[in-house]
Amino acid sequence: MSSEYRSWKERDADAALTSAKADKTKAEAEQVKQAAVAGAAQTQTALLAEQVKQAKLANQLKAVTESAKDDQAERRDRRREQRDENGTTFKILVNAVMALGLLAALPAQISYFLGLHRKGDTTAGPAWTLAPIPFFLELLAWVGVMGTRWAHRKGLPRWPFWILTATLGSIAGYINLAHGRTEYGPVAGWALAATSVIGPLLAEVRQFLESKAAEDGRDLKQRARDRRAAREQAKAEEKRKAVERSEDERRLKLFPDVFAEFERIMAAYPTGGISREAAWGRAWDTMHALPLAVTAGSMAAREVARSAVEALLADADRSPESVAVDLFLAHTFNSNRGDDGPSGAPAEGRSNGPTGGGSRARSRKAPEAPETLGGKGKQPSRRPVDPDAERPLEEADLTKVRALAEALGGADRLSARNVREAVGCRTKYAIRLRDAVRAETPAVN
Repeated sequence: MSSEYRSWKERDADAALTSAKADKTKAEAEQVKQAAVAGAAQTQTALLAEQVKQAKLANQLKAVTESAKDDQAERRDRRREQRDENGTTFKILVNAVMALGLLAALPAQISYFLGLHRKGDTTAGPAWTLAPIPFFLELLAWVGVMGTRWAHRKGLPRWPFWILTATLGSIAGYINLAHGRTEYGPVAGWALAATSVIGPLLAEVRQFLESKAAEDGRDLKQRARDRRAAREQAKAEEKRKAVERSEDERRLKLFPDVFAEFERIMAAYPTGGISREAAWGRAWDTMHALPLAVTAGSMAAREVARSAVEALLADADRSPESVAVDLFLAHTFNSNRGDDGPSGAPAEGRSNGPTGGGSRARSRKAPEAPETLGGKGKQPSRRPVDPDAERPLEEADLTKVRALAEALGGADRLSARNVREAVGCRTKYAIRLRDAVRAETPAVN
């Protein structure tokens, strides 16, 4: 017993060692468990990555397959479009119809001609001497077809071969119709006649279309675009012609003499040698010797209007220059033609009459009633004084005006304009001269 006795310290140390071993074992088991979980997660991640990779490859393969199908369909469409453009299917069908026609017509004609015999000879065998006739009849029509093709290649007229084909084909068709109706009935007769006629006819149609296609190298889209452009051009041309017709009607109504000269010029030049605008301008110059749209009457009316305006301005004591300035100010500052700037407020003492300009009465009131305020205080108007308003009338000028009145037949015929032109002065001075001579008229008389 004494040999197995252990102290409390030894026992505690053994217990602590056992506990540490158990904790270590537990920790190792936990590590193994975590490693197993991590390995499983890694395996799952690798599996998912592989699935994603395979899905991408599958999508790429699907895209490549679909692209290949699209390319194949596009190539098939191009081939079909090319066949349609070249008429390949039509040509194949024409050849098939011609072959079937020969296969149907030749046996019927061979049996018919081999069964012929002399009248009264009922024991005779097949008429072998007539066997080449069916081949002769059927090949006759194809002679015209081949002649048409040869004429097309050589650039020769094709209509003689068309007549030949129609004639020879009609002969073979008539023979087939006659013996077919006799042996098999009317339906079979017409059918046999069609086998001899339709084949050569289709061959001629094919050759005609090939000739047209060789002359026109455009494709289907280009021909459609050209047709659309031709329709638009035709519409524009028709619209232009309608405008020209309406223009000629108005010109003939308003300017008959100029229009006659215009037609003479257009007829004298070759077609396209001169434009309508140039011909009309030349005709206008010939008949009026003035710029386009200006006549002697319109020029006279303009001069009358200008004289009336000048007389009105002269009577209102205005000059064309002052009116131009007022109009400029009204347009620039949106004023009511006042002389006081953009405000448009009429100055004190200004007339409200229709002339709207300055007058001698307004000039006399200017010192008594100052104009618009300027700056911080009232300032007098800076308008320059007109020297003609205070200029004394010279006797030499009065003598010229009296002579002018005598030449015109009276002082009442004087105007500011003719006085200004006779004396060579400004408008206000001319008005004063005119008024002075008019005032002298009763004394002179």
